[in-house]
Amino acid sequence: MKVVERYIMRRALTMFLAALAWTLAIVWTTQVLAKIDLVTDNGQSTLTFFEVAALIIPSIIPIVVPFALVVAVAQTLSAMNTDSELAVL
Repeated sequence: MKVVERYIMRRALTMFLAALAWTLAIVWTTQVLAKIDLVTDNGQSTLTFFEVAALIIPSIIPIVVPFALVVAVAQTLSAMNTDSELAVL
């Protein structure tokens, strides 16, 4: 793999992980808040709430990953264009 390819992949991967973290946090928060009534109405403990919250994450990852990928690619290309790196390539 060429140096340029590694540089672009590293930059895109960094953007992807950041976008994934933010979108996952937003979607997870909305899903947890939607399920909070399930735990509070039944008088469950805080530990049960966190268990339910943790079980939500695997179901939302396939939904969030494509969106995070699009955001990461767009952000990477935009940043490279701003820094005039696309013109050099």
